[in-house]
Amino acid sequence: MFFKIPTTVYFEKDCVLHSQKEIQALGKKALIVCGQHSAYSNGSFDDVITVLQDQNIAYELFDRIEENPSMQTVEEAYKLNKDKNIDFIIAVGGGSAMDAAKAIGVMLYYGLDEAAKLYDQPLGHCSLPIVAIPTTCGTGSEVTAAAVLTNNIIKSKASITYRIYPKIALLDGKYLRTLSVKNIKNTAVDALGHLIESYISSKATKFSDMLTSEGLRVWGLNKEILKDPANLLPQDYENLLLASVYGGMAIAHCGTNIPHGLSYPLTYYENIPHGKAVGFFLYGLLKYADRQRVKEVLDLLGFNNLEELKTYLSVIFSLEKPADYILDKAVEELAQNKNKLSYAPYNANKDLLRKIAYSLWTE
Repeated sequence: MFFKIPTTVYFEKDCVLHSQKEIQALGKKALIVCGQHSAYSNGSFDDVITVLQDQNIAYELFDRIEENPSMQTVEEAYKLNKDKNIDFIIAVGGGSAMDAAKAIGVMLYYGLDEAAKLYDQPLGHCSLPIVAIPTTCGTGSEVTAAAVLTNNIIKSKASITYRIYPKIALLDGKYLRTLSVKNIKNTAVDALGHLIESYISSKATKFSDMLTSEGLRVWGLNKEILKDPANLLPQDYENLLLASVYGGMAIAHCGTNIPHGLSYPLTYYENIPHGKAVGFFLYGLLKYADRQRVKEVLDLLGFNNLEELKTYLSVIFSLEKPADYILDKAVEELAQNKNKLSYAPYNANKDLLRKIAYSLWTE
């Protein structure tokens, strides 16, 4: 067993403004990495600028991160900033911004001139220091070493080979308040996937169970709220974010397995949001898992049985059945991914993967 979370995590209201000295210690010039909308609307960008100006830290801005960031985008960010003496990176946003920032940080640190080199044998596991400020409640990237990019070479999403933990994670529930109902739901089910896949995993340990058990309990506090998340209270946002952080810490130790593996083609080819794509396959994973472990998951979440969870997932997250061809493609691709399947809790051949992929609608 092992337990390692090298990221320093601050979870409190106004924690960005309260962390000026920690940010100042990282250097004299920052690169802010974010998308084009949410960081500006939820107040996180303004808080970051306040800190940088108060501490006389210069900065560059790259705000072109798209949902499911591509290799081309991170390569563009590298080329624009490789000669600007960047000391550290501040990632503001969801998993897309944080994953892209990790990749950019690696390229700047090692001077990699092509994003494709992020998938080569790593030169080490270093990058420019990353400050991660999550503004969604699903990815957990602020406490993991993974960075997933859209890789057009293999026509799927895939994590880079470099393992990069952020130096600091600053978590404030207030940044979730401008999220749409759709984004709240999509990111929340991603967090649920992280928690369930970590608990139902060949890599689970007593340490990871500690994280997932509390994460599942906290996520369960949100399950009624998620039926109609239009009027969330501050405590609700904090619980959603806390469950997400527990999920990130859990997959830092256990990785993800079948639901995530099946989800990537749905996102790449059909543009189905990542969290929602994961949600399609959680019931199937549990259906064939150890009965005692499944009961523990259901008890922690507050469901009486697996069928109750199935109904909840289908209705609350609007999980209408995707086309057969994309489900079959997902099965074919995952069946070839021996590394991802090594994290599964049971031996999953192609026939069983197909049952899992279709089970939400056929059983």
